[in-house]
Amino acid sequence: MRSMNVELRHLRAFVAVAQAANFTRAAEQLHIAQPSLSYTIRQLEGHLGFRLFARTTRATALTPDGEQFLAEAKAVFKRFDTAMERSSRMAGGELGRLRVGYLIGAAVDYVPAILREFAGSYPEVDVELIEYDFSSPNGGLDIGETDVALVRPPLDGVEDAVVTTLLSEPCVACVGEGHQFAALPSVSIRLLLAEPIVAAPGDNVWRDYWILASYRDSPANITHEAATFEAELQSVALGRGLSVVPASVARLYARPGVRYVPIDGIAECEVAVVHRLDAPRAAANFARVANSVVAAARR
Repeated sequence: MRSMNVELRHLRAFVAVAQAANFTRAAEQLHIAQPSLSYTIRQLEGHLGFRLFARTTRATALTPDGEQFLAEAKAVFKRFDTAMERSSRMAGGELGRLRVGYLIGAAVDYVPAILREFAGSYPEVDVELIEYDFSSPNGGLDIGETDVALVRPPLDGVEDAVVTTLLSEPCVACVGEGHQFAALPSVSIRLLLAEPIVAAPGDNVWRDYWILASYRDSPANITHEAATFEAELQSVALGRGLSVVPASVARLYARPGVRYVPIDGIAECEVAVVHRLDAPRAAANFARVANSVVAAARR
């Protein structure tokens, strides 16, 4: 097809001449020499196979074919401008799809407010929520299923991670109601280390964190594995072992048969929003909104 050789510069030159009805004025507007502009129009006419202008010594007027082609050229530029505007908004994270992973129990109190605020700020971003249990503590970031995730560090296997800490809270021991620690006001890490413990599935730094591996001189006595808080608390209530959980679990997952005991001498655990450096811009926008919402709610 002849038109395959037509470029935007040809159309831009044609529209400028058509609107100015004068080659000299059009050349000035385009900041090019008039002979160059005339050559570009001749090229375009050659590619199209018909005359665009009826040129006389007094005026430059569109031919009937030129008038029809002008409408098409304007439509091309309108579509082009729309595409460029949308691509700019996509690059800014204002359009598109965002896959948000969240680890069960992470920022549960704040997720609805975060989503509402993000939807209000970026109404044309389609958010897909994906829940992950303890077998996938990175919220899908390590396997490319999500763009941003609400998780509880530490992370394992997420390269070039941008981590924004949203909050921190104490860790507590979850024990059965008949356990020797159940009635204590607090318990030391040293005493916990000797007890059977319920662990998350897998073999990673996240599992090690919650079984207190960094405090141990010997391997933990893992008696059961659980991928959710419900399964974990059920195991504790049945006396299979204790577990270490965030303090908020006592409120969010209150149930008969278990007690929550503060732990002496342990650092607080965190909730964070995480995305990779190469994630879509919308991921960084989501992280910023999440941080703002949580900070405002906790003030």
